[in-house]
Amino acid sequence: MNTLKYKGYIGSVAYNEADKVFFGKIEGIDGLVNYEGESVADLTAAFEQAVDDYLIFCEEHGVKPDKSYTGTFNVRISPVTHRELALIAKAEGITINAFVKQVLDEAVKQSYAGHSPAIQRSGKDRGIVYLSEPDGNCYGNMSTITLRLPAKDLEFAKDLAGRMSWKAEAAD
Repeated sequence: MNTLKYKGYIGSVAYNEADKVFFGKIEGIDGLVNYEGESVADLTAAFEQAVDDYLIFCEEHGVKPDKSYTGTFNVRISPVTHRELALIAKAEGITINAFVKQVLDEAVKQSYAGHSPAIQRSGKDRGIVYLSEPDGNCYGNMSTITLRLPAKDLEFAKDLAGRMSWKAEAAD
């Protein structure tokens, strides 16, 4: 699915051939905010204006702009996958829920590597340190770990990595 991104919000993109118009809605909010345009440029401008207008509306009316989530959802998987998850979780000494939460948390971190809305909204100066084991062994299924830290903590992270005999280098 094609999407637009602006100020940490995502907008859907669709096309109505009969009307020859692009349209979409802001995703991840409790309300319904639509936009449309006759070209990609028009649609993008309409989406950005819709986000700005929505944020103004929320501020003026004391509405929380982001959709609220319960933290609970159902996922349907095959019985074979369910069994494998149960065995892996048991071997780790944790519940299936705890294991799935860990995997999903890591997937979200990887997905947002360098683009986390929380980091963008914070405005704080962040640095990046890459860590890797000197013998080429992997941590989990990765040979390199990326840490995003406040710039003031970069030297501490490098020192700590050195004590563990890990290689640490700051990103450019």
